[in-house]
Amino acid sequence: MSATNGFCTVQDTSLKSCMSCLLRRHSLFSDLIAAELIALNKNRYEMSYHAGETIYKEGTQPPGLICLNQGKVKIFRQHASGAEQIVALKKPVDFIGFRALMGGLRYQTSAVALEDISVCIIDKNDFFKVIANNSQLAFKIIRQLAHELNETELRMANLTKKHLRARLADALLLVQDIYGSCPVKRTLNVPLKRADLAALANMTTANAIRVLYSFSKEDIVEIDQRNITIKDLKTLRDISVFGR
Repeated sequence: MSATNGFCTVQDTSLKSCMSCLLRRHSLFSDLIAAELIALNKNRYEMSYHAGETIYKEGTQPPGLICLNQGKVKIFRQHASGAEQIVALKKPVDFIGFRALMGGLRYQTSAVALEDISVCIIDKNDFFKVIANNSQLAFKIIRQLAHELNETELRMANLTKKHLRARLADALLLVQDIYGSCPVKRTLNVPLKRADLAALANMTTANAIRVLYSFSKEDIVEIDQRNITIKDLKTLRDISVFGR
């Protein structure tokens, strides 16, 4: 079965169990044996959220390991002023709120669905038992957390030292890298509002609109309401690197 997210047609990947998950080969669970998958599936349950709904809020406790199996999610922090800063974008089969769960912490971020999504929630005790008996999985998790930390540090550094044009170029390139483009309409395959682009590039919405308009006038991107098409990828990458 397929569904439409407003941009491209996407495959319905509703899950029946960890054992039959078609997405598992792309996740950290790709090498688990049947007994381990059965253990993870024992107390697993599924949740669905509509676009704009909150999956978890900053300051709350992780209910378990949240695995995104369909849709797109933004992870953000909210400043005292109320402004959002998007720190990550998630796609199937990413884990959501993974660092808080592994660190035994409350969530330091919030997660909101960018479109209709479904997630699996695996009991944390079941998950930790599998890790305790599988050193290969534990090593893969360490590598994954190290990679995420490195990417976050690099991105935060760029947001503080780069000018507005370079930061918005980075945001568009990040969206393209994570979600790709619709092959038919050639738009970025995610319904990001201007406020979301601004939160991703760490700038005001007004500045994001102004810079995006300048990219359009220079024929680097094409804008059709919320649809954004990258027309000149090389120039956008040059702006990201050189800031002009």
